[in-house]
Amino acid sequence: MNRTERFYRIELLIKSRGGVNFETLMDELEVSRATLKRDLQYLRDRMDAPIVYDRFDNLYKFEGGASGAAPAHQLPGVWFSESEIHALLTMHQLIDGLDAGGVLGRHLQPLLDKLNGMLGTTSSESRELMKRVKIVNPARRPVPSRWFEAVGSALLKRKRLDIVYFTRARQTESQREVSPQRLIHYRNTWYLDAWCHQSDGLRRFALDAVRSAKALESRAKDVALKNVEAELDGGYGIFSGKAIQWATLVFTPEAAPMGGAGGVASPPDAEDVGRRQPGNAPALCRCH
Repeated sequence: MNRTERFYRIELLIKSRGGVNFETLMDELEVSRATLKRDLQYLRDRMDAPIVYDRFDNLYKFEGGASGAAPAHQLPGVWFSESEIHALLTMHQLIDGLDAGGVLGRHLQPLLDKLNGMLGTTSSESRELMKRVKIVNPARRPVPSRWFEAVGSALLKRKRLDIVYFTRARQTESQREVSPQRLIHYRNTWYLDAWCHQSDGLRRFALDAVRSAKALESRAKDVALKNVEAELDGGYGIFSGKAIQWATLVFTPEAAPMGGAGGVASPPDAEDVGRRQPGNAPALCRCH
């Protein structure tokens, strides 16, 4: 019986019997006293199993089990569904990439430890899984931890920010006073949605383009989130903002069927989506 099987056996025995003494667990699992102690400790610390020792009954039980209610705890499966493995690995990469060694690192490490415990019963198992199953994301645009912390703090405390922002299109820096509304993480990039007091309107700022950020004492201007969503959630990057913009995509004949199968939205006067052209001419489609 390997370690993973023992974990499930321990949980099954405690659940089915309501409580099991140490000697019975040793006999059932056919392990030494030291091995059983390590297993119980691992289940408590890494798997958050609410196993407690009842000195009066000399039994190991689930906390709250005496009341008759089944414990809410459940060990992670030996394998995951598509959505589960994607969610766990994406969370791990997102947390690991936020600020591995900076200000946030000490707060994020416990979360990473919990995720590692869910991904494998040992650290080597979780490392092996992360090597064998890879979630490919766009290149991360790092944000200095001091600016991320300043922005996050001002957002939660509802304070204005004084920022120096680099506009890539014009290759210029400008100083702005903004009222933060929300943080957005999209395609490995962090954005700040804020009311810009210089331009007197809602703007979206890429945090990796923030050159400095300082919280001010003045209270932030509050904008209803439904208004922020209506104004800024139409798109990102070159398609950000409320105004509708159209792009023409040119597909090669080989890729054109895939473009059509995607159901890309088109304006009424556009060509049929993904329509292949005669001969070797590329197909055209328009998307919002």
